[in-house]
Amino acid sequence: MAVNYRDSIAQTRMYLDEVSEKSWSETEVEREVNYGYQSFVTNAMTAYEDFYMIRSDFDLQENVQEYGVADGVPSDVFKIRRIELNYKITSNPDAFRKSVPININDVKSSITRASFGSASFPAYYTYGFDSSFKLGFVPIPTEDGTNAARLWYIQQQVKLVVPTDLLNIPYADRYANGVALIAAGTLLRKGQQEEVSAEKYLIQGENLRMDMQQDLEDRVSDEAKLITDSIGMDLDFTQPF
Repeated sequence: MAVNYRDSIAQTRMYLDEVSEKSWSETEVEREVNYGYQSFVTNAMTAYEDFYMIRSDFDLQENVQEYGVADGVPSDVFKIRRIELNYKITSNPDAFRKSVPININDVKSSITRASFGSASFPAYYTYGFDSSFKLGFVPIPTEDGTNAARLWYIQQQVKLVVPTDLLNIPYADRYANGVALIAAGTLLRKGQQEEVSAEKYLIQGENLRMDMQQDLEDRVSDEAKLITDSIGMDLDFTQPF
C-alpha cells in the first residue's frame, strides 16, 4: 500500500509516544517529517534521478519564442532530460525532432534573429526557476501546434502539505518508516528528552535510507556492472596484439 503524509505523522508520534500535541506541536512534527522525506528524496536522486523523470507536452504558438508556466510549461522542472519539437504537427504529426540545448550567451546576434537552427534541427535555451522558469526555442515557431512540444524532465519533489500527499520514494512500503524514525529522532534530540532513543531512531532511519539507495542502485538495470573497453580496442582477447 502507498504511504501518505498522515501515515508518516502518525508513525512519528508513535515513536515520540505522544499521540496528540503535548511536548511537540503539530507544526514541529510536520516540519521534521518533511525534512526527513526530502533527505530520502535526495538519496533516491543520488542513486537514480530518473526515478523522478516524467513527460509533459505543451502547445507551440505562432511567432512566440519563449514559453513559461502560463503557456503550459510545468513549474516543477528540476532538470531537463530531453525536448522534442514538431513545427509542422498539423501537416506532419510524426515529424518530432530532438531539440539541442544552447547557451544564450553564445548567440552573438539578437536571439530572435539567430541564424542557426531549423525545423529539422531546433535548439532551446532556458532561464529562471520554479514559476519563473522559461524555455526559448530557435527557430521561432511559425504556426500554432497543439502538443507540439514534448518535455521529459526530472520533477522537483515539493514538500508534503495535505494528509493524502504520498511519499514519492522508491519502495515506499518498505522504507517510508525511515522518514518517521528520522523525524522522531530529530525531535527528541531537539527537546533533549531522550538522547539515547533519539540516537537509536536516527541510526535506524539512516540505515533504512541507505538501504533504499542501495536497493535502487541494484534494481535500475538488469545489466551487470562491468568494466568495458572504452578505447575501441578489439574485444577478442584470444588473439595476440
